Amino acid sequence: MVLSCNIYNESTLFRREWGEIRKKQFKIPYLLMLFFFILGTVALNPSTVFAGKKTYKVAGEWALPPFSYTKEDGILAGISIDLMEKISKENEFNLEYVSMSIEEAEKSLKEGKIDAIAGVSYNAEKDSWFNFSDPYFMMSYSLIIPNEKKKSIKKISDIRDLHIVLENNSPVIGTLQNMRNSNLTIVTNEYAGLLILVNEKADVFIGNKWTASFYLKHIEQENNFVILDEVIEPADYSIAVKKGNEELLRQINQSITNLKAKGELNPLIDEWIKPKPEAEITRLKNFIFLLSLILSIVALVLLIIYIWNQRLKKAVSKQTYALRELNKNLKNQQQEIADSNVLKDQILNNIDTGIVTFGLDFTIKSFNTRALDILGQVDDELNEIKNFTSLLQRFFRKCDDQDTPEEDAADTIEVEMDDGQRKIIYFRMLRMYDSHKELTGYILALNDETEKKKLQQKLITQEKLHALGQLVAGVAHEIRNPLTAIKTFIDMLPKKYDRPEFRNLIIEHLPAEVSRLNLIVTDLIEYSRPRPPNKQRYTAPELSSLLVFLKVTIDKKQILLEKSIDQDLVFYIDPQQIRQVIFNLVLNAIDAVEDSSEKKIRILMEKENGNYGRIIIADTGKGIEKGELTRIFEPFYTSKEKGGGLGLTLSYNLIKENNGDIHVESQPNQGTVFTIILPLYKPEEIKK
Repeated sequence: MVLSCNIYNESTLFRREWGEIRKKQFKIPYLLMLFFFILGTVALNPSTVFAGKKTYKVAGEWALPPFSYTKEDGILAGISIDLMEKISKENEFNLEYVSMSIEEAEKSLKEGKIDAIAGVSYNAEKDSWFNFSDPYFMMSYSLIIPNEKKKSIKKISDIRDLHIVLENNSPVIGTLQNMRNSNLTIVTNEYAGLLILVNEKADVFIGNKWTASFYLKHIEQENNFVILDEVIEPADYSIAVKKGNEELLRQINQSITNLKAKGELNPLIDEWIKPKPEAEITRLKNFIFLLSLILSIVALVLLIIYIWNQRLKKAVSKQTYALRELNKNLKNQQQEIADSNVLKDQILNNIDTGIVTFGLDFTIKSFNTRALDILGQVDDELNEIKNFTSLLQRFFRKCDDQDTPEEDAADTIEVEMDDGQRKIIYFRMLRMYDSHKELTGYILALNDETEKKKLQQKLITQEKLHALGQLVAGVAHEIRNPLTAIKTFIDMLPKKYDRPEFRNLIIEHLPAEVSRLNLIVTDLIEYSRPRPPNKQRYTAPELSSLLVFLKVTIDKKQILLEKSIDQDLVFYIDPQQIRQVIFNLVLNAIDAVEDSSEKKIRILMEKENGNYGRIIIADTGKGIEKGELTRIFEPFYTSKEKGGGLGLTLSYNLIKENNGDIHVESQPNQGTVFTIILPLYKPEEIKK
């Protein structure tokens, strides 16, 4: 197959020939007629012309008569244009026509630059790009051949080995490309293809017979060529809209259905396809001209009146629209405020905190149902709140000392209600501001903590009983071992007293067991009745000085000690108690790193925040198992073979006595970190 896609420079040739056609066809001054026709339309129905309707941009193929083509005055005409006008009139929207080639039109529709194409052949590929209306014409292609080839060419199979010219968007291209030895020339429009055929540069032209007949007639070649009636590649001819524009497609389909039902579609098409007598055409043109001339006189007068009236109408409409929008916004705001108030009431009445709001003079403004429950009020009024509960009487007595509190107040009060029930109520008085940050009143927040305190007391009692049980079990276990040894010696004393080696064993072991019992009892007394702390100003360097007593042990065991002490750090503690805690923790760290490959202890004393400092004792020892971490502060719990199990327990109690806290982090074989939090020294607080 030989495919020569010769896109001729048809633009100059086409426009020159097309200019000759337009000179022959349009001899009546259509521009003047169009002007008078528009004026007449305005006179008959001015509101239709100037009303604010929706406008759609529609493309029409500029060289496809009689379906759509550009006239001498630059206006699109044809079957498709007349159909679009009827559709726009029925659906009351405006159309703006754009003249372009079918390729440009399809590209513009894809890109959304236009809304529709007035007339395009349907195919499956385009169906994925556009939405097609119901068909209003069956478009098919025919063979146009010179008279001398009438005998040799009867059907499409006879054009094999001939030079064929056709339009570039013709659906026949695919069929011809499958024919062997086809020599094709592709052109941009049917008129250019006919010119190639007329100039004997091709053997056959394939196009629609209506457009071909129109052009052959106007270049006076209709007697030299034959249009065969064989139908090639018939396709629905429809209006294409952009994919997804369902509203416009629905209006177009509805109008086409209505035109078919009323029998108006076929006459519209026949008016262009079927030839009319010249006399009838001339008479119709003259009638239109005279009618337009008469109507224009009336239109000129009405136009002036209409323009003035339209300006007034536009001004009134603009103000009406503004008032309507303002009223709509006002209603929306009222609804939003109502919804917001309902939401606020639902939130306030379903939270567990009682809320009472006051003005600057402490008169009640609002309250929620929880406030009534907490204050023991059964009705919904709090008129004389100072006379209603002892809680508020106390609170207002506190606030009476100052006209307007400088800062938020908070306290917990135990009160007796009217029914004799005692409640523990936590309350806060908060300042309330408006959107301009101006003080407008106060908010009283109330929380009934009676049940919470009862539950806490139960937990404390249970914890004490649990600790007591552990303590008793630990004491019994620790005392049993030395007592067993002492009892053994006493039982053997009558029989072996005269033996020197037995007496030596008594002298060697019995005092040690008694000392062990004494140590247990001493630690137990310290645990059960620790002395009150004697708090005083004590610096971090002074606290770290106790490490001197452990230096010999640390050096002997080849342990690396790293210290980082903030020289300006001053604690407010009992020095003897906290020194004992640090001494115990450092001894534990020495024992932990004794068998480690890396023997290092790090001690850090620094400021935690403005109120507290922290002491960190970290080691690289064997660490503590996860299950043991929760028990290390329990009495008599120890992982050491010779430990008493009260060292960390006493340390914990001493830190708590000094208003501090202790935390521990540890990983097996990765070391342990103890962090002690202690209060800092503040001279102004001590004076108070």
